[in-house]
Amino acid sequence: MKKTPILFVCAAMMLTGCSGATATIKDKDETIMTIGDTKYTKGDEYELLKISTGSDLTMELVKQAIYKQEVKVTKEMKEKAQEQVNNYKENMENFDEQIQSLGYKNSTQYMNKVLIPSLQASELTEKYFTDAKKDIQKTYKPSKARIIQCENKATAKKALKALKNGTDPEEVAQQYMVDSAKYSGKETLVTTKTTDLSTRLINTLSKTKKAGVIDEVFTNESSGTTYAYVAVLVSNTYKDIKDDVYTTLSSDDDVTKACLVYYLKKYNFEVHDQDVFNNLKANNPEYLVSRPDLSESDD
Repeated sequence: MKKTPILFVCAAMMLTGCSGATATIKDKDETIMTIGDTKYTKGDEYELLKISTGSDLTMELVKQAIYKQEVKVTKEMKEKAQEQVNNYKENMENFDEQIQSLGYKNSTQYMNKVLIPSLQASELTEKYFTDAKKDIQKTYKPSKARIIQCENKATAKKALKALKNGTDPEEVAQQYMVDSAKYSGKETLVTTKTTDLSTRLINTLSKTKKAGVIDEVFTNESSGTTYAYVAVLVSNTYKDIKDDVYTTLSSDDDVTKACLVYYLKKYNFEVHDQDVFNNLKANNPEYLVSRPDLSESDD
């Protein structure tokens, strides 16, 4: 599929004079309000809006452009959005008045401007877990495993021996896990976001080529106490665990940003207005995908 560049340029906001400096608007000298001897023009209003909400508005416009390419509005989306509106009307008094107070003319406009884009955002995130599977595997190293949390290495070694002898992990856990253990031999998804397990354990599960008992005892400190862990790999084959990966990671803020960055790169997003560029540089440099050097860490 041919890539369609997404540029923050003249057509997006009826701008003129986009040349890498700052954009302006037509009729910028037209007065829109006065107070005493002071008058405010369309240009004043535009500059204020650009400074206060320019980057946010930019990203909303960009998201709409991405949705148009990646997640078309379907009949099912419209029906689901209408169901949401109907539910709001049934459970909220003065629903129409409330959305009008937010600036929407009616429930149809609210549905088209808020509810449907929200559904598109959810579908885009789900699509991301298919489109960017290599990135997700590299960054989050997902795997499904049955892990047992033990009080110390000595106990963990006994648990490991039982596992290697073929005893079911949950049965082993009943005998050897620490009291109130988070990991009790049940299947769980492990990723780099799993902060209470050691990096070594996460990496080992991700790299192991065959499901089964991991012949090693792992340790990690949790809430000031060092625990020992043993694990049985269930699967690290992405297509087999993708649904669990999506369920676990889709609401994570870092993943949401990574999703947007993925599609910004796909469509060669560029900013041609210096004020908006500076705002994004200060707050979300990762979105300036044409300048990856700006989002590099100092590590």
